[in-house]
Amino acid sequence: MKVLLALCTAAILIAFGAACSDDGGPEEAVEVTPVGTKEATPVPEAVNPGEAPAPVEPEVDEELSEVVRGELEAVIEPGLPYEIDPETLAAEAGVTDACDNFQFDFSWQISDPYPPDGTALFWQFENDSAVFDVASGPSGNQSVGCGLLRGENRGPSTIVVAIKYAIAVLP
Repeated sequence: MKVLLALCTAAILIAFGAACSDDGGPEEAVEVTPVGTKEATPVPEAVNPGEAPAPVEPEVDEELSEVVRGELEAVIEPGLPYEIDPETLAAEAGVTDACDNFQFDFSWQISDPYPPDGTALFWQFENDSAVFDVASGPSGNQSVGCGLLRGENRGPSTIVVAIKYAIAVLP
């Protein structure tokens, strides 16, 4: 199901890119990273021993134009979700029609407790009433489109998560 949704998202983005040429003619299709396909990122090295490293810098696909970058800090209680609405963040940055040709790339690092032993952070993405897991672990990097991103703490104690994000669109 995840693969099918990712392939459908990529196909829609490619078709829209091919249909939207400035000169009215066909454009060369571009490939945008579909949801849930980024490879896991290694845990960054801590600058100071015992102190959590910052999340890695999110990288958007080179075919896209970056609109905005930002940082968030989430305090997530056990069993309770932390929600991020990429469309709202895009609108706050002045992007209209954010759901068209849209990529929200984010990275995260559990900063408390650190080291994050015994933590269980899962990221879910909800789009058109479908909910699926897109990533998990104490740190990483992932891309999603337009929808609701939810961090879920499935561990036994409260965690603090540093988040960096980048929003990009097809030009």
